[in-house]
Order: sequence, then C-alpha cells, then structure tokens
Amino acid sequence: MLRSNLFFKPLPCVSRVIFIATPHRGSYRNSSFVQRFLNRFMDFPRDLMQASTRLLKLNDVVHLPASVRRGVPSSLNGMATDNPFMLTLADIPVAPGIKANSIIVIKGKDQPPDGDDGVVKYTSAHVDYAESEFIVRSSHSCQANPLTIEEVRRILLKNLAEVIPAK
Repeated sequence: MLRSNLFFKPLPCVSRVIFIATPHRGSYRNSSFVQRFLNRFMDFPRDLMQASTRLLKLNDVVHLPASVRRGVPSSLNGMATDNPFMLTLADIPVAPGIKANSIIVIKGKDQPPDGDDGVVKYTSAHVDYAESEFIVRSSHSCQANPLTIEEVRRILLKNLAEVIPAK
C-alpha cells in the first residue's frame, strides 16, 4: 500500500507539465480551524480506513510522522503550509526528461517574491526547477483568464515543436 501510494514512476507519454496556481507548499487559507470544520463533512471509504488502521499499528516499526499518526491524511491537511510531506515534495524536481512550466497568479501590483492570489502565496507556487514562470494578475481561479490561456497555448505549441520538429 505504501509503495503504490508514495513511490511514483513517470508515465512515458508525459514530457511536460504545466502548473497553474499550484500550491506546492500549501495554502495560507488552510488553517487548522478550516480543516477541523470541513473534516466534519468528509467521509472516507471503508477500505481506506482499514488500511489506515493497519498502517497506524506499524507506527512502532515505521516511526510515522505526527501528521500521519493523527489519522488518514486528506486533501485538507495535505494543503496545510506546515505539512512536512508537502514541503518536502515541493522541493523535489520533476523526473529527468520532463519539463515543467509554471503559471503563478498574483492579485494587485505586488512583485515576486511578495504577493498572492487570495489562496496561494507566490512563495508557495514558485519552484526553482520550472523552465518558465509566467505571472498572471488575477484571482486564484485563473483558468479562464485570457493571459493564462495564451500562456498555456504558447507552452503547448513549444512542446509540439519539440516533439514534432518542422521539416
């Protein structure tokens, strides 16, 4: 179970990823109060709960981090800015041979490294290993923003030219 959920193999068909308003290091809006409140409305599948129980029984052997010992990790606590798993994962570059591009959203006139999109701070969305970083002035849900669409288009056309060279 741990191997299939924590160790990933790159898909051979993926050569590029585009991060759009991605909270690599969590969201500052995700407070412990918000997590506790929203957890009341969440229900996990029975097989996941049983697997979690088995995993917690291994704590003496595996020495699980505190964030996992509290129960089944969810997307809520996964997006906490102090989640050690997310913080570690954020600094691991994409697999060799895969290119990454990042579209980061900042509301207002702040300049990196300051600024946020109302949900994610620039410092959470920035990754050093991105081939390009494009700033869009918008709120967090920027997928319909013409600048976001145009940047995705630019990246995809560049990728297409690399995959299918012109004759």
